[in-house]
Amino acid sequence: MTKICLVRHGLTDYNARRKLQGVSDIPLNHEGEYQAQCASEKLKDYHFDVIISSPLMRAYRTAEIINEYHGLEIETMDELKEQSFGPLEGHHIDDIQAKYPDGIFPGAETFESLSNRVAKAIDEIERKYPDKHILLTAHSRTIKSILALYSEEIHMFETKLDNCSLSHIECVDSKWAVNDFNITTQPAVDR
Repeated sequence: MTKICLVRHGLTDYNARRKLQGVSDIPLNHEGEYQAQCASEKLKDYHFDVIISSPLMRAYRTAEIINEYHGLEIETMDELKEQSFGPLEGHHIDDIQAKYPDGIFPGAETFESLSNRVAKAIDEIERKYPDKHILLTAHSRTIKSILALYSEEIHMFETKLDNCSLSHIECVDSKWAVNDFNITTQPAVDR
């Protein structure tokens, strides 16, 4: 049985300011580093055979922090990058939603393209790492697209994925299923 633990990257300044990131290579901010440390603590006793990340620095840095307990080589896959929003990257999300309420943004990667891209990535991971336990760090829409392939409960706009949340999928007899999603890794305290 192949298992994948999907981790959304930690917070960035763009997340905090509600700016659309897409494939813009934005680093984790201080809070994002803390969130990744919390995820690392939560996952320290998990056994992973492989760690795979989006090459974008916010996801890769999240993988590095989690990997402090595992000491594995981190692989990158371009197919795990966030959805590209083209010329709208860096703009405030509220402004974009007001201008494009249907969620279709000119110059952006289509949902179909994103879904096909992540499906290809999961197929490649399953083929390359059968019966392995994989940690995968990526982005909100990337992870939601993966989850939506295997569960009708997951929707691009309605489903929330917090920064550094965990989601789990597994493949049994060539059939993938979502075990859970958006599991928090941070302590429930006011800071």
